Amino acid sequence: MSSEKLLRLAGLAAIAAGILSIIGDVLSLGVDLEAADAAGDVSQRIVFGFYLLGTVLLLLGLTGLYASQSRAAGILGFAGFLLAFAGTALTVGAIWFEFFVVPDLAAQAPDVATGELGFTGFALSFLIAAVGWVLFAIATLRAGVYPRLAAGLLLAGALVSFVPLFAQVPATGLLLSVAIVVLGFFLWRRHGAPARIGQRRTK
Repeated sequence: MSSEKLLRLAGLAAIAAGILSIIGDVLSLGVDLEAADAAGDVSQRIVFGFYLLGTVLLLLGLTGLYASQSRAAGILGFAGFLLAFAGTALTVGAIWFEFFVVPDLAAQAPDVATGELGFTGFALSFLIAAVGWVLFAIATLRAGVYPRLAAGLLLAGALVSFVPLFAQVPATGLLLSVAIVVLGFFLWRRHGAPARIGQRRTK
């Protein structure tokens, strides 16, 4: 498979990742996740199911977003990509725990389910991801490969992603998810069918 097709698929993965995360954020507005955790409510599993699928796809989308601008993004872009990828991968583990373990734990040991299990690890994972996305967004803004408005939206979303480390505010990832959808669309559109790309280059 050509690199153009891989980047195009990465763009679709980014779009899907953002949409799934947006759905999860919207659903979370109507669900008290802490109460749902304690009760083993199915609504908790639905919300985190969207988050889990979206975050896994985000790893693919992030790789494509970086690959399409790796030279222009420079060392800062590479550092941001590594931190964002590592933090997001660790976050997948945290969401996996919420989706597969917490509901069963709530049914068998509700007192344990409501405790601060692995809080330090969760906080560290989200901190690494947030720092990585901020650096990646700054590098994207400086590289100029993507529209400045889209890169600025990514930076704003990355900064907002720090909020959950200090306060329990729902849907804080919504802005970042929207930015991922927009960037994914531009990535998908820029790497279209080989014939069209060839035609553009000959003009």
